Amino acid sequence: MLPLPDGWSTMTSIDKRLHHNLRRVFRSGVTAENLARYEPAILRNLEVYFSQLTKTKDSDGWSAAGDMRKWNLCLGFDTMSDFGLGIKTNLLCDSARDYVFLALYTHEKKMGLWEQLPVLNDLGVGDFVSWIFPLLSPKANQFASWFQKFLDQALATNATQPKGIFGPVIQSGYGNLEKPGHNWANMIGEGAFSTFSSADGYGMMISGFLHYLSHYAHVYERLATEMRSKFKPGERIVWGKELESSVYLRAVIDEVMRLLPPACGVHWRECEQDGVTIGAAQVPMPVGADVGMSLFALFRDGRIFRDPVRFWPERWIRDMLPETEQAFARKMFTPFSIGPRNCAGGHVAVMIASIAYAHILVNYDFKLSGREQKTAPHVWSNTPDEVGADKELIFESHYSIAGWLNGPFIQFKERVVSNQS
Repeated sequence: MLPLPDGWSTMTSIDKRLHHNLRRVFRSGVTAENLARYEPAILRNLEVYFSQLTKTKDSDGWSAAGDMRKWNLCLGFDTMSDFGLGIKTNLLCDSARDYVFLALYTHEKKMGLWEQLPVLNDLGVGDFVSWIFPLLSPKANQFASWFQKFLDQALATNATQPKGIFGPVIQSGYGNLEKPGHNWANMIGEGAFSTFSSADGYGMMISGFLHYLSHYAHVYERLATEMRSKFKPGERIVWGKELESSVYLRAVIDEVMRLLPPACGVHWRECEQDGVTIGAAQVPMPVGADVGMSLFALFRDGRIFRDPVRFWPERWIRDMLPETEQAFARKMFTPFSIGPRNCAGGHVAVMIASIAYAHILVNYDFKLSGREQKTAPHVWSNTPDEVGADKELIFESHYSIAGWLNGPFIQFKERVVSNQS
């Protein structure tokens, strides 16, 4: 599970004291002050994204169909490299970029296998695969070279002072903080995991947003009306009370995360004391037992969420459901996990998604292009009688992040700057 020996991160560290120290450093980078300082990177990369997507237009002003799986991976990585480390990766403008995400997709599969069957990695299978893969695949070798350059640039940019929200992690690795938590290997592990996972998560949330709003017209119309009443095309949208006070915007974000959780995989925890029981049946867990739960399964449990595969943001609006039902659903909705091991950057994900969703709806109309998402035959799908099953974004999960082959295919049309609301 480690990218290099001793490369523990807040995700993988077992030692509680080490985890506390790593998390303290990470959280120092995602303060309100730092988020405001580096926030311009979000809009800066959205502008590049749309400049590329809308290069070709038809006579009515609609762009060519864009494969959101591809484009949003690029948007995610360019944004989080800029916002997190202060460096430009320019994948949105690079026509020879596919090898990056092919390698990352393969890496996700490999990490998922090691997580569920760690004995394989303990036997040295992981090290062997890491060694042999670049020799067999020119694209894997190309990625290894690209990643080393990315790493060198990130370290050089943040060597003397942080240039993004992940900058303190590098400062910690260099020993430049008053209370450092990372050694050099920890820094590499934390920096790589934080950048890649947040980039994939951001791209995934944009894809889910575009997919589900394109299928649910009433959600599109309601949120578009609200955002367009607050901002005009071309206006700079920043994180503040206009976005924070939008109950429906947050409901849409939560519903995207419910159907497309930022951490789908089962992350195992070891039982440390006697007397722990699981579930209504009170199944006893002995010390040393591994316990895990899939958020994907939890968030689609019909005993908790009414019409579980239906995209329905209204479920999060007060008084739309009986109080006890809604309170139970809210209690069980934990997209960033809970306790000391929860995601330290969950609030950052909500902030970035809020800005991106508002920017898209204020400045563009969008629609499905008519091209269908291709899915692998083994990918999970719903039974046809479930409400919303015909409008699902079908995906598979490896390690933690959801992945899929392609789609949705979306067309955009720029909204002209005028007096329209």
